[in-house]
Amino acid sequence: MLRNIWYFGIASRDVAVGRLVHREICGQPIVFGRTSTGEVFALRDNCPHRGAPLSAGRIRGDEVECCYHGWKFDRHGCCTAIPALVEDDPVDLGKITVASFPVRERQGMIWIWFGDGDGADIAAPEVPDVGEGAPQIVHALEFPVNIDHAVVGLIDPAHTPHVHESWWWRRPGERRDKEKHFAPSPLGFDMTSHRASSNSKIYRLLGGTPEVQIAFALPGIRIEHIRAGKNFYCGMTACTPVNENCTLTTHMMWWSMPWLTLLKPLAMPFVRSFLGQDQAVFEKQAQGLRWDPALRLTGQPDQQAKWYFRLKNEWERSTAAGKPFQNPLTETTLRWRT
Repeated sequence: MLRNIWYFGIASRDVAVGRLVHREICGQPIVFGRTSTGEVFALRDNCPHRGAPLSAGRIRGDEVECCYHGWKFDRHGCCTAIPALVEDDPVDLGKITVASFPVRERQGMIWIWFGDGDGADIAAPEVPDVGEGAPQIVHALEFPVNIDHAVVGLIDPAHTPHVHESWWWRRPGERRDKEKHFAPSPLGFDMTSHRASSNSKIYRLLGGTPEVQIAFALPGIRIEHIRAGKNFYCGMTACTPVNENCTLTTHMMWWSMPWLTLLKPLAMPFVRSFLGQDQAVFEKQAQGLRWDPALRLTGQPDQQAKWYFRLKNEWERSTAAGKPFQNPLTETTLRWRT
């Protein structure tokens, strides 16, 4: 799991004012909250007194109150009150803290920084076209594999006709030769803009001749941007490591077509079905991985996976050396059948 990088933490809609929400990210317990003025914060979800989860407590004013003994902490993790202390007890509250994590909130998403400093020099991923608009659909599933397997599955072009076989998407018999151009980006690589595949029926809903651009960025972010005239669709999939053996994958969708917003209740079953197909195959993969088999990445269909590991290794080397990350990839064209 990479350090000194922004991870997708939680959708903004899931952190209401006065609510505490537990998440496990990178093997650490995290509590997200929002103050009365709308500021989001993230703390380690353990009270330093007896270890009780702060998420089991409540927010009083703009302070988090532990459910066990009522210890209070501000949004920076500093202890502000211990109700059991008498007035002249010499305890220095300034020495009692809970670890806090830098957060950024944009476009209806809350990002959390794991690493040194506050991440000010590294941009969190941004979805094009949507301004500050929140996603119309948010759907998350846990995959029982580590983040490497989840990301490789996310950027794998060959699994689609097998895992996602359906009347409204693709079938194995519709497999065709594909050729796509790729270019490096600050934290990953882009499949440059190209005409949408004719065997992807759902793209036709945008009308016209859709152009597609797909971007991948560390630690595990995929953004698909489709535009046809004035209409656009953007989908972001974010892989967040829960721990070494589990990854939370959150899919978010934005679009410009008002009619699609009206049909959102009808769209949700398709979203659940599509991501459920991924979840089912990851569950099967997890069964096979119990035996620690030798794995191999083969040919151009697996080249994006090879790039992911190369980028990840270079990020780790740069972090260890205290040097700026330099993308080692170059422009190229890949071919495969899907």
